[in-house]
Amino acid sequence: MHHSRTAALLALCFASLLCARSTLASDCGTVTIADMNWASAEFSAYLDKFILEHGYDCEVDIVAGDTVPTLTSMVEKAEPDIAP
Repeated sequence: MHHSRTAALLALCFASLLCARSTLASDCGTVTIADMNWASAEFSAYLDKFILEHGYDCEVDIVAGDTVPTLTSMVEKAEPDIAP
């Protein structure tokens, strides 16, 4: 029962991605993602990059980041766009 719910949820997410792709691709532009200095955040950054590039045709730049400097930069300069 659990596997069928997971499969249905994944199928719904994939269908939503396909439907939204054409609408959002033109609005995406270039997105910057911070590459933090720990493995799980690095994985998240590159997963986000893959999804944005392949799902929404965005241009994605990965930039070096660390917690405090990245959050400060996001508040003061609105860069990077995403911090995992």
